[in-house]
Amino acid sequence: MKAPLVAFAGLSLLLTACAPPKTTLFAQHAPTASVAPALPHIEVLSSDTLVVDGRHIRLANAAAPQPAPHARCAAEALGARQARLRITALSQGVQKVTVAPTGALDDHNRTLATVFLDGVDPGQVLIDEGLAVAPEAKAFDWCAPTSDTLGQGRHIAMMSMAGS
Repeated sequence: MKAPLVAFAGLSLLLTACAPPKTTLFAQHAPTASVAPALPHIEVLSSDTLVVDGRHIRLANAAAPQPAPHARCAAEALGARQARLRITALSQGVQKVTVAPTGALDDHNRTLATVFLDGVDPGQVLIDEGLAVAPEAKAFDWCAPTSDTLGQGRHIAMMSMAGS
């Protein structure tokens, strides 16, 4: 009776020793997908304000028109809408966002910063396309008659006449 018990114990020991450890079995069946870096999450709040991965950022290098209801005239509201649409288009499919804070905050405690979306400065794009101006000590008046003599103001006025 002792021999079959010894044989059974020996066979059990042999089978246990030959079986791969459970972690090895798990590792053999685990998916081997590589993990891609997370894309930045960009939300456009207005023509000069973005939320980048949860951080509220205001463009430091561009002064854009104010949207309704804060706009003082139709041209300013329309200009703000066009600038927001342009920033939204620039932020689509962006792989890398670089935020260079100035160290200052605006009146709403948002970080003032220069932003680069895949190396493109959206503030400068808005300025180049007449949808914003460079910030100055005195704010640009999007509704003033004198704004018609400047390229940026003329561009906004033309959009309001065209209904774009």
